Amino acid sequence: MATLRICGVQMEVKATKSENMPRVLNLIERSDCDLILFPEMSLTGYNNDFSTSKTEAAWEEIAIKCRQSYTGAIIGTGARSNGHTYIQSRIYSDEGDLIGTHEKLVPTEAERKWCRPGEELRTFEFKGITFGCLICNDFWVTPGTGPYADRRLSHKLGKAGAQVIFLSVNSGTDQFYSGWHEENLKLRARASNCYIVTANAAYPDSDNNCPTGVMSPQGEWLTKVPQSGERVMSFDLELD
Repeated sequence: MATLRICGVQMEVKATKSENMPRVLNLIERSDCDLILFPEMSLTGYNNDFSTSKTEAAWEEIAIKCRQSYTGAIIGTGARSNGHTYIQSRIYSDEGDLIGTHEKLVPTEAERKWCRPGEELRTFEFKGITFGCLICNDFWVTPGTGPYADRRLSHKLGKAGAQVIFLSVNSGTDQFYSGWHEENLKLRARASNCYIVTANAAYPDSDNNCPTGVMSPQGEWLTKVPQSGERVMSFDLELD
């Protein structure tokens, strides 16, 4: 058995990188884990109004902080390539190396006004564990978010050998969708035979509508934090 200590950060995602960056670095520095997961676009803010050069410089700072803290990290960020904007998860090792990236494959109809869908579903390796990354609507393709087909990406990751899916979320506070989010986490964990680790954004005046926590391959919560306020979830994940 291999044990991977993971942290999921439930943090308020501010509008600008200058507000989010110090907190991201501080959380990496203070974390006592192998891998820390942040919410969707937790670095640049949930918008298209970010500087490409300053964002790339921030990525370098994060890589250095991971190396100094002996901690891997999955960072939610905006990214640009060939003139297109993507919603991205960037995966850094505990040595500060870029393991890889995942670009959101199923942006919502509103997001597609300023970002482009990614093109490839990938798996990654960290400390002997095979895992995949998904971003919010990639996972559950929530009804009402656009006329897009459910590509069953979690199932595809399971078939590709992923043992864990790290899901970065920024799902809002509308409790109408909370049942959809939670039941899909349970059902898709079982269907893919994967652990699902979630990290959702926090909101100052309302509960979010998807827990930050760890779902087992049997569709049961192993741990989760209250859906109000900023919190850090920590869990020792034991894997064959």
